[in-house]
Amino acid sequence: MKETLKRIKADIIVSALLCIALGIVLLVWPAETIDVFCKILAVGLIIMGGVDIASYFMNRSIHPFAGALGLIVLLIGIWIFLRPESIVSLIPIVIGVILCVHGIQDLKLAIETKRNGYEKWWSMLIIAAVSLVFGVLCIVNAFGMVKLALQFIGIALIYDGISDLWVANRAVHAAKMMKQEAEAVDVDYKEI
Repeated sequence: MKETLKRIKADIIVSALLCIALGIVLLVWPAETIDVFCKILAVGLIIMGGVDIASYFMNRSIHPFAGALGLIVLLIGIWIFLRPESIVSLIPIVIGVILCVHGIQDLKLAIETKRNGYEKWWSMLIIAAVSLVFGVLCIVNAFGMVKLALQFIGIALIYDGISDLWVANRAVHAAKMMKQEAEAVDVDYKEI
């Protein structure tokens, strides 16, 4: 179980750091780097897809849908890399889908931490809900203007990366605490 927790945490950390990096690029250079962003996004998606596929083959019981999701993300990344000019209007949708997927993963982790006895599991639930809202707003492109939309997406990605790091940390902590409690030895006192 310890190795599985380390692998899940490592997967989430890589994905979160990629989101933070992409978010910073969008926030600092929103309109000037659309083509470069498309290439960076494509590489990020290819890496995330590869990580998900690798996770699937390493442990199919923990990540039952990671293989299919990883393949889809990988193919989208390759398509964006080869044809960046054709997807500028799709950037908010792609990022929105990623944010929704991360929100759903955070929601699942919140539920698991509740089962593991973490008292503040509801804070993780709120973080997951905010990620889902950001994802939906990106998908429906509520901001219309490309520069403003890209800046919003940058903020959303930074939030998503930071919140994923926090949620992963709390989930692993709650699982460790549950394991320690399960391994605790009950000792009966007997007077001689």
